[in-house]
Amino acid sequence: MNKTLNIFAILLIIAFVNTNKMVSYSDIVTSLAELSADDNGLSNINTIVENFETSNSLLTKLDTNVKENCKKLRERGEANIQSLNEKLIAHKTSVIGLEKENAGLTLELVNDEDAVKKEVQKVIAAKADIESARKEALAKEKEIIETVNVLKRLKNIAIDELQGLQQKTTEMHKFNVTVTTSFVQMPSFQEDLKGLLSKADSVNRGLISTLILLSQSAGKQTYANPETVKKIVDMIEKIISNSLAKMQQNFNARDEKIKSYNGIVDNSRDLIARLKEEIQRKVHTKANNEREIVFYKNDIIFFQRAVDRRVKRNTFSNQLCSQETALVAKHYNRYTEALNKVTQLREQLADH
Repeated sequence: MNKTLNIFAILLIIAFVNTNKMVSYSDIVTSLAELSADDNGLSNINTIVENFETSNSLLTKLDTNVKENCKKLRERGEANIQSLNEKLIAHKTSVIGLEKENAGLTLELVNDEDAVKKEVQKVIAAKADIESARKEALAKEKEIIETVNVLKRLKNIAIDELQGLQQKTTEMHKFNVTVTTSFVQMPSFQEDLKGLLSKADSVNRGLISTLILLSQSAGKQTYANPETVKKIVDMIEKIISNSLAKMQQNFNARDEKIKSYNGIVDNSRDLIARLKEEIQRKVHTKANNEREIVFYKNDIIFFQRAVDRRVKRNTFSNQLCSQETALVAKHYNRYTEALNKVTQLREQLADH
């Protein structure tokens, strides 16, 4: 504002520095009074005309300077407002972009949190499946071990019979009596086989059924045929072998399940770690965006106030320019009118 006032102060000084060359109405009256007493009246009229012309020339230059300076002030003010408006638009655009980005981040954060919860549930379920697989394998192992133990006991009894170890000899009066009873006639043997049959898998079930038939056939004799007993022993060994192989298969199946479930756990944990890292990054980005939004909004307020001040300053400058232009035009018209009258007077004197 002070700069503008200084410029116009200079313009006003320029307007009046040459007042000694300008002609007032009192000068015109005095000069006309001298015309009747002075033979050099025409010469004085010419001097007055020249002074008026000089004043008009100065006024013309002043008018040009005022208009040029006012134009510069106006253009500078308009350029300043345009620059501020461009900054306002840029900042508002940035705020809109950041707010849109934050809205997207908010939705992504909700989805990421849901994804983390789902992966946590996967980990819990996989751990439960691991425990279930272990318990299932342990139960099968226990069942197979019980089956093998029963079969081994039956096998040992059968081998004892083949070796004659089950025979018992007692003395009754003066006679020696040998009691021979086959193991296949023992009720517990049949019950054990039927118990194994109910728990056996498809492979062993057929073998145990065959073993039951063999034992029933052999049991009709007081003492079992050694060949039949040997077949029974071979059958028992085969069932034991199958049972142990089945137990190993169960171990392998358990290990495969646990490996698979552990893979699910590891994958879910890795995904959870990545999701949490991504969540932290998005939270940080969102917080930075919010700080930038506050910064931009403060700048928008500052620039808007600057625009308002510049508009007021431009309005003041334009008003001042209008006043100066009107003032110069007023003086120019007065001197032009006076010049025209003096010029007419000079022409009249020249005719005489």
